[in-house]
Amino acid sequence: MLGDVGRVVATDLSDEAVEVARFNVRRYDLENKVEIRQGSWFEPLQDLQGQLSGLVSNPPYIPSNHIPGLQAEVGRHEPLLALDGGDNGMDHLLHICQMCFSALKPGGFFAFETNGDEQSEFIVDFINRKWSNFFHDLRIFPDFAGIKRFVTGFCG
Repeated sequence: MLGDVGRVVATDLSDEAVEVARFNVRRYDLENKVEIRQGSWFEPLQDLQGQLSGLVSNPPYIPSNHIPGLQAEVGRHEPLLALDGGDNGMDHLLHICQMCFSALKPGGFFAFETNGDEQSEFIVDFINRKWSNFFHDLRIFPDFAGIKRFVTGFCG
């Protein structure tokens, strides 16, 4: 028995991704634990501003000009919407950084995936320069290949 583990609110822009998520919530009997909302990033979470305990995201972070050269198992099977992060791959990552401070409550945790070393280091530096009084304990964690892939931190 899991006990009281809290509530998850998941969002996605894609109709198909939302339908798959809703199917899985029903399939695993998680209706009382997981709520699926459709929309762009923080738009479906307006009623929860400043109330979120955590934010986890795997945003599109591939630079647009790198999309054609992706491995077949990624480029052919993932929708462009889930991959394309703009010219330098940072469009969505920067948006998340700029918005998560208003979504998280004090002590709230964030974690998101990046394209690797350069992006993760840039994001940590960006957050430190812009919001050093708001975020703390910023860290970068490597993936299994040793690439600096994940950025985490706390607010408040």
